[in-house]
Amino acid sequence: MHPIRGLVLCLAVLALAACNLSAEPDRVEPLVTATGIASGKPIVNITSPANNTEVVINERTLISATATDTVGVQRVQLLANGQIVKTVSSEAPSGDTSLSVVLDYTPRQLGEVNLAVVAYRGAVASDPAPLTLIVREQQQQVTATAVQATNVPQINPNDPTCRIMTNVGLNLRSGPSTNYNVITVLRAGTVAPIVGRIGTNEWWQVRVNTTIGWVSAAYTTVYGNCAGIPIVVPPPSPTSPVTNTPPPTFTPTPSATPPPTATPGLPDLVISAISGPQELTLSGGAGEVVGEYAVTLTNTGDAITTQFNNVVVKTPGNVEIPLGVVGSLGRNQSILLTVEVTFDQPGDYLLQIRADSDANIAELSEVNNTAVYDVTILAGP
Repeated sequence: MHPIRGLVLCLAVLALAACNLSAEPDRVEPLVTATGIASGKPIVNITSPANNTEVVINERTLISATATDTVGVQRVQLLANGQIVKTVSSEAPSGDTSLSVVLDYTPRQLGEVNLAVVAYRGAVASDPAPLTLIVREQQQQVTATAVQATNVPQINPNDPTCRIMTNVGLNLRSGPSTNYNVITVLRAGTVAPIVGRIGTNEWWQVRVNTTIGWVSAAYTTVYGNCAGIPIVVPPPSPTSPVTNTPPPTFTPTPSATPPPTATPGLPDLVISAISGPQELTLSGGAGEVVGEYAVTLTNTGDAITTQFNNVVVKTPGNVEIPLGVVGSLGRNQSILLTVEVTFDQPGDYLLQIRADSDANIAELSEVNNTAVYDVTILAGP
């Protein structure tokens, strides 16, 4: 072979090899992806009670947990044997990066119950945090368990005072609306007596130490004897001070983000009417008396519902009475449900009607599913 041809051929071979070597890293180099702060799941940690804690049947148990997320936890759910039994939400629409919650659960069957706490950032769910409770028949059978969290109150089921317990950190406001100023922030698990309410029971007026303020009922659990809580006229709504605002200027570029609008296509359950005896008399001052009550549920939203449960809670005692299961309630449709409630002692009672008691329906508003009805039982001659 001619020397010059041989040199040219070698150079060509080397050039081809160099091309192959330079292409190989492009093929095997891993893709570079942006890691946003919303890429992971929320995390849940149950702080109380301890796993395998023993509790008493039909007595309320409080579960304390903390959910964290780099963007914001918007709601937390408690499940019992796979069924949703409690849902609480952050007061902030965008959620909280650390949301402490106190969830109440009342076991209805003896034996072992498997609970799980799940936190959500939008549709992104955390891994379930499991908790097993052992349900006993009597307090004497319960093995004492050390309390692990200081923000879990001790609730007396026979407490004669009407109280709220905050399910999450909650604003205490000067009036019954988010338009009013925040006085302070109550931590999750705060217990305070109720001293007043508005007519729809969407806001409670409470006394915290020596401070009187208002909290949204949607973020609280109510217990005790709540009959006779008066309706309070709220203070005047605060108004923005008048300032000399310059006239608006024309902006040719429209805003990239349109103003928020109400979420379309969701149902909205409200209790539109309650009827039944508000005063009954025990025969001979003893025995039992039964009142029959009619409850009208209305879907005021824009979509048909799936199936949901409803209950009546009689206090004092926090006795839950099934009100029935409703399915496929259409837009602007109503359904009439009836229930019989038995009373065996004279006194003042409060019937709290809860639509969608298991919080299975995603609604336009979650704060209008509850209504109360006062009943007085008199001792006979």
